[in-house]
Amino acid sequence: MSNDYTAIILAAGKGTRLRPLTNRIPKCMIPVDGKPMLEWQLEVLVESGIENIIVVTGYLEDKIDDLRITKVHNSVYDSTNMVHSLFCAEKYLEGKVIVSYGDIIYSKRVLQKLMDNEQDMVVASDMQWLPYWQKRCSDPLSDAETFETGPWQTVLSLGGEPNATEEIDGQYIGLTKLSDRGCRLVKEAYHNCRDHSKRADDAWGSGRDLRNAYMTDLLNHFARTRELFYTPIQRGWFEVDTPMDLDIAYRQIRDSKKRVDMSYS
Repeated sequence: MSNDYTAIILAAGKGTRLRPLTNRIPKCMIPVDGKPMLEWQLEVLVESGIENIIVVTGYLEDKIDDLRITKVHNSVYDSTNMVHSLFCAEKYLEGKVIVSYGDIIYSKRVLQKLMDNEQDMVVASDMQWLPYWQKRCSDPLSDAETFETGPWQTVLSLGGEPNATEEIDGQYIGLTKLSDRGCRLVKEAYHNCRDHSKRADDAWGSGRDLRNAYMTDLLNHFARTRELFYTPIQRGWFEVDTPMDLDIAYRQIRDSKKRVDMSYS
């Protein structure tokens, strides 16, 4: 059964940390247990009733081809970042929208929990992030980002460089839900920043110009105004940035096939 959600998958980047695997294919097309990451996402989205799926392409965009998707190309992918890619697909930012990084795999349960949250702007946050990051890298603080939570599942700040694990209440996984009002707020924030040169040079106080702003820069702007909320999850997803990430995802997905549900734990 279809629903009225749109999904926007941000898949324009080059994935340099996964070379040589990304020399000939974009990052989202790297197979995990025999299936490209994009295919993992598409299966979950379609099974969840989401049929309007937009993929923002960039690097080696001709390698991304699926009848279930609409492609939007970021022609300046080599000199821009996530927020710019998102706004290449601005015309699709209306109604209820799921925004996803292209280098993650997540279970249907995670997506459903996010969609069930009725707030206007919600991110999925892994509350069991630390054991996963300890497997991914020798020093989790060198890679993980701050995530400070408040009452009523508000996010107070995210996306910074932590000094201690106590600064990390959870971990943003690259998956966001926007209501129609949430989409309007995001577009208003983007255009207010873009239309003022001083703001565009330091997008939302991030120290990065708007073309190179991260999604966490934009989300952190709404965290400061208490417009951003989180849905807590306990694993159920993977990010693939490095060969180590790829190995972890492969092994744990293979192990999870022995279970009834794909817990990705």
